[in-house]
Amino acid sequence: MIGSEIINLNKMSDEEIMIAIGQDKGSNVGPSVPRLGLNRSPEDDFGNRLPLGSYFVYDTSIGGNVYGIPITFRPFLSQMQYMHFDPDKNEYVNRSVIVKNWNDEAIDLQGGTKCSKVSRKEVKDLPPEQQAIQKLIRCYQLVYGLVSFDGKKANGESHSLKNFPVIWRVTGTGFRPVQEAVEETKQAKKLLYKCSFTLTSTKQKTGSNVYYVPDIDVNSSANLSMSKDDEATFAVFLEIIKSENDEIVSLWKAAKAKKPTSRDGDTATIIKDIEADPIEILSK
Repeated sequence: MIGSEIINLNKMSDEEIMIAIGQDKGSNVGPSVPRLGLNRSPEDDFGNRLPLGSYFVYDTSIGGNVYGIPITFRPFLSQMQYMHFDPDKNEYVNRSVIVKNWNDEAIDLQGGTKCSKVSRKEVKDLPPEQQAIQKLIRCYQLVYGLVSFDGKKANGESHSLKNFPVIWRVTGTGFRPVQEAVEETKQAKKLLYKCSFTLTSTKQKTGSNVYYVPDIDVNSSANLSMSKDDEATFAVFLEIIKSENDEIVSLWKAAKAKKPTSRDGDTATIIKDIEADPIEILSK
């Protein structure tokens, strides 16, 4: 997981920075940040028609979402996190620390690892009720960065955002294109925050289910510089991750202390077997 130190970019090599921001494997509650999403709702609670397949982000200055497509996204950090969503409670009942890559240990707030996610091979041997639970546990890719676009409010009024800090959290069909975009910057030997993504979307349909997936045009040659404001934003992103992880580590320790088992230390070992989930999607 990301450490507590604030990174001084000027004193680090490109390789060290790549490891720190989750662009490389390394041979990942305080301030909050708005979430970038892909709209799948035809209208809001007030009856306003919303543009399907467009991106949106909540802007506190107007007290509402701003919608737009295409948008420019400048990624700063790429991380991962396991989360377990309970539809009956309509909330996440478990989550892991935020990690940089598959090899990092993803301890969770209930005293386990990876929110008890198991490989697809192991799922087959579970009883039906446990298989259903496994479907609710997912690995999310978290990309922290800045968005800029000329968009519209829900009521149709124009509203523009420039270098607006967001977290883009994706899983399922959105995981692969984001993972591939990050990998493309690495293959180009470019630091993530020196690149920019142009985001559009594609409509897809499986049976009666209509959904949208991200389309990402990677500009690895943008060669964007890191301004003082950018460094401050970068530091805020790191503090958000540290705050989240500190809380989960504390809850993990408390949960472990309550478990009467002689094998408490087992879940604190480094994960050797990386399970399927998005990685299986990527391998297809």
